[in-house]
Amino acid sequence: MSSDESMDQAIRLNLGCGNKRKDGFVGIDRFPCAAVDLVADITSPLPFEGSSVDAVWADNLIEHVSDIPALMQEIHRVCKHGAEVTIITPHYTSIASWNDPTHVHHLSYFSMDHFSREAVVHYTGGGFEVAARRLSFPGGLLGLLGRLAFRVSPKWWESRLSFVFRASTLRFRLKVVKTSPAASGKAGT
Repeated sequence: MSSDESMDQAIRLNLGCGNKRKDGFVGIDRFPCAAVDLVADITSPLPFEGSSVDAVWADNLIEHVSDIPALMQEIHRVCKHGAEVTIITPHYTSIASWNDPTHVHHLSYFSMDHFSREAVVHYTGGGFEVAARRLSFPGGLLGLLGRLAFRVSPKWWESRLSFVFRASTLRFRLKVVKTSPAASGKAGT
């Protein structure tokens, strides 16, 4: 099989897609919306074999999920080693994080680090590497000051100044890490 043919067979999931279609991705949502190719509840096991998925896109989904570790375990189960997982969510200081009453979590710049820590793998499932993360700020003077303070130290900004110079959107790019063949296809627990 040529590399072009194997690319055509790549499985990429757009979880919680709603009406937001993403080219080359299978739209999955529990509601039959405009961009949905497969109606499925992402809080249950996904209808994909272990280690069969090449990429996951989750745009403004994770803040709606009550059990984030269970979701991450299921994403890890279905993804291949090295698969890319993109998560986009409002930062906890963004008014968008608080305006929507269906948001059950408010995440920080460091929230996804939790899924790469060996010390908590017993309940998070682990198996991810944070490959990149980006934090956006609104325009104007306060946004500029927030960006500057953030560049000095993301931890300092988030612990001391984040509610003064608020952020808007978080974007994480994670890589799936599977350490053994036995771990790569087992069902989430």
